Amino acid sequence: MRMRKKKNLIPRMEACAALWVKDPAAQKGRWRELMPEAKALRLELGCGKGRFTAQTAATHPEDLYVAVERVPDAMVIAMERCRDGGLTNVFFIDGDAAALSDCFAPDEVDLIYINFCDPWPSVKHAPRRLTHQNFLRGYREVLRDGGEIHFKTDNQALFEWSLFQFPKAGFELSEVTRDLHAGGVQGVMTDYEERFHAQGVPINRCVGAKGPLPDVPVAEGLAARLDGWKVRPVTEEDFDAVLALEERCADFFVLGGWTVSADSLRRDMAELPPKCAPSQKHFLALWREGAPRAALDAVEGWPRPRTLYIGLFVLDPALRRRGNGRTVVTALLAAAKEAGFDRVRLACPLDNEGGHAFWTAMGFTDLRQDALPGEDARPVWIMERAV
Repeated sequence: MRMRKKKNLIPRMEACAALWVKDPAAQKGRWRELMPEAKALRLELGCGKGRFTAQTAATHPEDLYVAVERVPDAMVIAMERCRDGGLTNVFFIDGDAAALSDCFAPDEVDLIYINFCDPWPSVKHAPRRLTHQNFLRGYREVLRDGGEIHFKTDNQALFEWSLFQFPKAGFELSEVTRDLHAGGVQGVMTDYEERFHAQGVPINRCVGAKGPLPDVPVAEGLAARLDGWKVRPVTEEDFDAVLALEERCADFFVLGGWTVSADSLRRDMAELPPKCAPSQKHFLALWREGAPRAALDAVEGWPRPRTLYIGLFVLDPALRRRGNGRTVVTALLAAAKEAGFDRVRLACPLDNEGGHAFWTAMGFTDLRQDALPGEDARPVWIMERAV
C-alpha cells in the first residue's frame, strides 16, 4: 500500500536532523564514532514507521542502531518516534539496501534485521527480494564473520524460498520457526506484525549466521550451461592441442602485441594478477568434437572480491560469426552470477575493433583506457558489466 505524502515532510525531517545521517557514505568505517561505547552495531533494512526500531533500541541502549528506509514519508514517522522517545542510539539513512557497501566498511555491522520485506511474488521479480542470494552476498560485505541476519515475514512462500537462499550465500540457519508467536508474543513486533498476529496470521522467523561461502566454481557452472561442450582445466596432456588452438587464433594475439609460443602459453597458464592466489585462477579449454575450440582464462575475486576477471578468451576461427562466442560468454555470465559475483571485467586492446564491438554487444561498457604490464604491452580498454 502506497503511503500518503506527508504534509511539511522536509521541515519534519529537518526537525529530526540529530538522527538523520544525510551523507552515510562519509560515515563508512566510522559509524561507531557516533556512539563510541556501543557494544554492537545493528542495522535494520526497511524500518518503515519505526515501531520495531524504537522499541528494540530502547530495550538495548548499549547497542548502536542504524535504520535504512527508502520511503521518506515512512522514515519521518520512525525518526519522530525515536526523537520523542529520547533515544540517542538510533540513526537513520534515507537509502537502499542494495548500496550497503557504499555506506559501511567490511566487518562493520554485527547484526542485520529484515522485517516483512516486499515478497515480490512474481518469479521474474525474485532477484528484487531482499533475501535473494545476491542481496545476501552483498550483506556479507559489511557483516562481520559470525554476524547474524534476523528475518521475519508473514509470507509463507517467501519464507520457504528464503530458507534455500541463505545457505547459497554462506549463512547457517538456526531458530527457524513458522509460527513465532504460537506460545505468546515473542520479542518486539513491527506495526505490520501486530496487525497480522491479530488476524491470526502465523509469523515466520529465522536467523542466518555468516559462515564461509559455498564452493560454486565458475568452471562447474559454465560446463553445466554449455550443451555439446566439455569444459576442463588445461593440463600437460592437453598442452599441445591448446597451443595449436592459440596458433589458429594468432590474429587475436597479434592485436594484443603478443606472439604465440609454448613459452607464452605456459606464462598465460601461470600468470596471476597482483595479490591473487593460484586457487583464484581457472585456465580452461572448451572442447567440442574431440578438440579444444576455445580457451578461457578467468580469475575469481579480482580486482575486487565480487568481480570475475577475464584475462583471455579466444575462439577457433572456424566457429566465429555463428553465435558460438555469444553462447559461451552468456553461459559464463550466468555461471559468474551463480558463483556470487556481481561484475565481470576484462581488458580489450584498443586496436581490436572487432573484439570491442563483440564485448559491447554483450553488455560491457568502457571504464577507462589503461596499459597492461609488460615491455611491449599495448593500450587497452578496461571494460566491465554487471551480472
